[in-house]
Amino acid sequence: MTLDRVNTNGGEGLTLRSQMSELARICPWIEYLAKRDAISEETQFAINLCLEEALSNIMRHGYAEAPNCEIEVRYSMPQTGVFLFIIEDEAPSFNPVTALEPPIPVSLEDSTTGGQGIRLLKHFADTLKYEATPTGNRLSISFLSAAGMKR
Repeated sequence: MTLDRVNTNGGEGLTLRSQMSELARICPWIEYLAKRDAISEETQFAINLCLEEALSNIMRHGYAEAPNCEIEVRYSMPQTGVFLFIIEDEAPSFNPVTALEPPIPVSLEDSTTGGQGIRLLKHFADTLKYEATPTGNRLSISFLSAAGMKR
């Protein structure tokens, strides 16, 4: 698999355009990382889910579907069994860590399409950290190996 090199500290990453079709690049990349770094299937599922949620929200809401904005996704293993992904964009500031989650629907009539991405991020990631940058946002999402997972 060919990757875009965007990290000089031994990690690697992808530079995505703000087009929904770019999300198709995430799953093969995570599969490659999982094989290389012994990421369990359960953790791989959580990583895919969280990255797709965060990235699709940046594309839809942060960039308001403008098609040619960039999003950088960097990956590293800061220590054994910790898989860290950092997403950077230049969209208006939005902190998903402190954002209120919509209420859980109690019936089918109360349910709507979408709106549960922040809840999924908070449930499936082991840590979430947000930083506003001078040009946009930086979201750090980490996952623990299966042995140390909270799930």
